[in-house]
Amino acid sequence: MSAGSAGVERAAPPGLDGRMAEPYEDVEVTENPERTRFEARIGDALAGVLVYADDEPGTRTLLHTVVGEEYGGHGVGGALASRTLADARERGLRIVPVCTFVQAWLERHPEHADLVA
Repeated sequence: MSAGSAGVERAAPPGLDGRMAEPYEDVEVTENPERTRFEARIGDALAGVLVYADDEPGTRTLLHTVVGEEYGGHGVGGALASRTLADARERGLRIVPVCTFVQAWLERHPEHADLVA
């Protein structure tokens, strides 16, 4: 994996038929507040990140999601989005989804629409 601005490469799309490949079952997502991002790891490997900004009190802007090419299409981005939104809900934050991946994920998961500022 070559390093991009967030430390991982852009994700490859799912299979040609549009379906997601088998999801990884061992994705661990944790927050790295020093780098203002959530990180997805599979074992010791950094598989993806979701970068955010807390510019206004009570609001978190979700800027960019990047998944390593070798992990694309296996649910890593979804795990990042899900954990990031769960964290926002736990903290009572509203979100501003600038990231196009998160925007698309929210369309598929309307149960989280109440978090959008």
